[in-house]
Amino acid sequence: MVAASILTMVGLGIFFAGVLIFADRKLKVDEDPRVEELSQKLPGLNCGACGFPSCRMFAEGIVGRKEEAINSMCRIAGPELAELIAKIAGVTTEIAKEVAVVYCGAKTKDKTKKAAYKGVATCGSANIIFDGGMNCEYGCLGFGDCGKACPFDAIEMEDGLPKVDPYKCVACGKCVKVCPRNIMGLMPFNIDDLVIPACKSKNKGAVVRKMCSVGCIGCKICEKLSGGVFYVEEDHSKIKSERIKEDVKWDEIIKKCPTKTIVRLKG
Repeated sequence: MVAASILTMVGLGIFFAGVLIFADRKLKVDEDPRVEELSQKLPGLNCGACGFPSCRMFAEGIVGRKEEAINSMCRIAGPELAELIAKIAGVTTEIAKEVAVVYCGAKTKDKTKKAAYKGVATCGSANIIFDGGMNCEYGCLGFGDCGKACPFDAIEMEDGLPKVDPYKCVACGKCVKVCPRNIMGLMPFNIDDLVIPACKSKNKGAVVRKMCSVGCIGCKICEKLSGGVFYVEEDHSKIKSERIKEDVKWDEIIKKCPTKTIVRLKG
């Protein structure tokens, strides 16, 4: 009886093993060898800058010529890898260098308080608890969630503000996503002309002056001097990077901004 049971179990094992082998051979989809080739050459950091969860999925997207993969490309790729990606994708493309920027210039001494924050030392927590005790509901909270999220060690906190190393930053966007105040963004990289409006307050100028000495008051001086590169909307200055030309008078704009909100970033 025991022997019969054992034989039955062995027989069932062999039968189902055969079924699995048959199914594997019958349903197997041969993978394009270029996926493996590209996967081996990609950084393997799975940073998500390309819009895909992993480097391998990006490789599959490129080989499959998916539009979202081709449009995003790999921001960390050097010239040789970028050329290989473009060749496999069947496109001629250049990867435009971008860098993360911080649209807030309020250092520790500039941030006025309405209360002392004693909660968890993260921007995410502080933002939902009485605005972290800050008067300005749009400024940097200063706990460095962006730096902790950066997989490339490109951000460090300095005097209450994130400082981005433009040479380490690959514009993966993780810092942009993690910032609860939405004061980080990506801009085309040009170390000489990396000029931004360092304030996103939507308050009127009179209110801003009471809260922050370096906040935008919406005076439109930058707009008039820049030929439309800067423009005032929602009571604060914004920038249209696609309008940047070689003859923008950056130094004059920076000098004449009354609250020194227009700043040039350096690595």
